[in-house]
Amino acid sequence: MYYGLLVTENEWEWERDAARWTQFYEILRDRIVRGVYQPRYPIPSLKQLEQEFALARNTIIKALSRLRREGYIRTVHGVGTFVRPKDDWGQEESATS
Repeated sequence: MYYGLLVTENEWEWERDAARWTQFYEILRDRIVRGVYQPRYPIPSLKQLEQEFALARNTIIKALSRLRREGYIRTVHGVGTFVRPKDDWGQEESATS
């Protein structure tokens, strides 16, 4: 479960009691775990995420950094950000790189 509530297409209502980056992190992690974003395939670009969720770039980057640290995603500079294999999920990035 995540905090953000989809109100209409491309419009989110955010909980006031939790940081937006944390709520956004929960949404992305949920999408990865449910298979919306498949292992070894890219997630949407930073610009696409900014447009879909109407969030500041720094908010998105903070959530992506946590997902990266926890082993859910990896970024290939100049190529994109990819979902890591399920075996890597939940492991610190330094242990799986």
